[in-house]
Amino acid sequence: MWPLDPPPFSARGSWEACTSLSRDTTANKNLGTRLRAAADTAEKAAEAFRAAAQSRTLHNLKAKNFKIDDICDKQVAETVYKNGMTRNSPGRAIYDALMDAPEDELCPLCRHSDVTELDHVLPKSTYPALCVAPENLVPVCGFCNSTKNDRAPENAEDVLLHPYFEDTGTANWLDATLATSALDAGRLTYFVSPPADWDSTLTARVRRQFTFLELGRRYSVKANQHLRGIHHHLVEQLRSGRKAAVRAHLTDMATSHLVADPNSWTGVAYRTWAANDDFCEGRFW
Repeated sequence: MWPLDPPPFSARGSWEACTSLSRDTTANKNLGTRLRAAADTAEKAAEAFRAAAQSRTLHNLKAKNFKIDDICDKQVAETVYKNGMTRNSPGRAIYDALMDAPEDELCPLCRHSDVTELDHVLPKSTYPALCVAPENLVPVCGFCNSTKNDRAPENAEDVLLHPYFEDTGTANWLDATLATSALDAGRLTYFVSPPADWDSTLTARVRRQFTFLELGRRYSVKANQHLRGIHHHLVEQLRSGRKAAVRAHLTDMATSHLVADPNSWTGVAYRTWAANDDFCEGRFW
């Protein structure tokens, strides 16, 4: 749900790099030559993928149209992606550049955890012609990648937002409420609050992604841990300047975080705490 600059690599260039060292043997029926000959197929597959991503119709792409003729899907994924991109091979430079793309090293699907893996937007197991297409590869955290797994969208509302083609980061859509019970004082519940100008499909997609990737729970846990870390400082603020000092500090912190990212879970936490009178009067633990 957070944008990344599109990769500066072509699909053809990536395919050619990742198949350049593929070997021909009698046992594999000249697999290397056959894979290298599939560069046109890979390029056309990437063009179809880009058009669908730009028009938000990835759910309409059929796996049967993204095969490499006469080579099984698993063999393509193993040879081209695993051997040709993730290992010490000519395609490794592309892999490393994609992994290094997020400036803050945070996963663009959740902005909760650090990037550790490359996710195939459309899975390599069923869309092998896209297995090394740069625009089909997004650097993500392990949680988001394992949760998504080999999932392909089934309808428009099921399509996760693509960081290279979609940007919801300029509008504030993340909000939170504060627990009212003394037992849970300070604990936040996060939710999606869509802007008025969003259409119903975009709203449904963001809510779906929020729920699917468990962002509410993950953000709440982070905020609770963060509150423990600043508890002493809040107590000192309360002692020195009472409610006004606590609110001023929380407001300043909210502004700082939200300027950098209008949907920062940290900024939303500070904003929600600052707006609550009971919290600012000392009910923060």
